[in-house]
Formats: sequence, C-alpha cells, structure tokens
Amino acid sequence: MKILYVEDNPANLSLLQRIARMGGHIVVSYTDGESALTQFESDKPDLVLMDVQLAGGITGLDVVRMLRARGYKTPIIAVTAYAMTGDRDRCIEAGCDTYIAKPLPVAELVELVQRYEARLNAPPVIQPLPSTSTPTVETKTAPVAANSEVEVQAVVTPFIEPVLEKETAAKPEAHEETKAERLTAPMIKPMTPPDSPASPAAPLR
Repeated sequence: MKILYVEDNPANLSLLQRIARMGGHIVVSYTDGESALTQFESDKPDLVLMDVQLAGGITGLDVVRMLRARGYKTPIIAVTAYAMTGDRDRCIEAGCDTYIAKPLPVAELVELVQRYEARLNAPPVIQPLPSTSTPTVETKTAPVAANSEVEVQAVVTPFIEPVLEKETAAKPEAHEETKAERLTAPMIKPMTPPDSPASPAAPLR
C-alpha cells in the first residue's frame, strides 16, 4: 500500500515511516500542499495523511477540498495538533474520512494503517442483477384418481350382488306369478264416479 503523508514535522514523518516499513508499505511525503496537489495524480496513493497546518499558502483542509472537487475518493485522514471541540466536524466537512490528533499515538496509527489495508485488499462485493422476469404463481390441485368411480363400483359390487341373488332365489314363484297376472289381467272399464250427474231417462211413449 502507498501512503501519502503531507507533513512539515520530521519527527512525525519518521514515526509513520517506521510503522509503514513494519507492514511493507511505501511512504511518499511532501511538506506543502501545492506539491501534494501537483504530484497526486502521478503518485496514486492508497491512503493520505494530511496535516491541517501546513507551510505555504494553503492549509491541509484546502488541499482536501481541492482533491474532492477533482473527484478523488482516496481515504484521507486529517492530522491536527488542535484536538478541540468542532475540529472533527471541520475535517469531515472538508472531505476527510476521519482525523487523528498530535502527538501521534503509535497504537492508534498502527490500527488505522491496518484497517485501511484490509479495506484495500478486501474482495469486491458483486451485487446480483435485479430480475426482470415476471414471477410465476404455481397453483397446485389435489390429484384425482382417473378410475375412482370404477374402483368404488368394484368395491361395492361384491356386497350388493349376493343380496340381490338371495332375494331373487327366495321368491321366484312370486315374481313369475306377478308377471303372469300382469299379462292376463282383463281390462276393466272405469266406473262412473258417484258424484257425476245421472244420464237423462229415455222419454216414455
């Protein structure tokens, strides 16, 4: 990982260089903001530590604002000697990701470098493309046996047929007699209902 440190204090720069060598990182440093802006495109740092108070005509926060205005999204950590109320808000508003106060705490600085190294080496997260197909609704119908009526008839028939055979065998003559009577019965004319009017009598001569 390449670290850009814009700092005019040699002691702070030496501390960061020792920490960077422990993790196998490279440090590029400038003492003024103008040089950092001019060389930023060619340096292509992975992480920036920016001192807020710099020698020259522009401050560290001015450099950060110009980098963000140019579209750079490189993580930037502000380094300030004035850890007072409102300093963090000013750094964040200028475009810094976070800030660290002087004198530089070794443990916190090591943790910051390791954190951004892990982010840099993390595999990219691939988001699945949204589906444009219309979801299908599956309707399930209870299966109906194709031969259900045949199966029911096959089960009931063995119980019904013996009963019919018994009734027919018990009364064969009655069945024949009834049939014979029905065939040979004489035709009987219907009687005149009692409440019907009597036929007129023939006139006497």
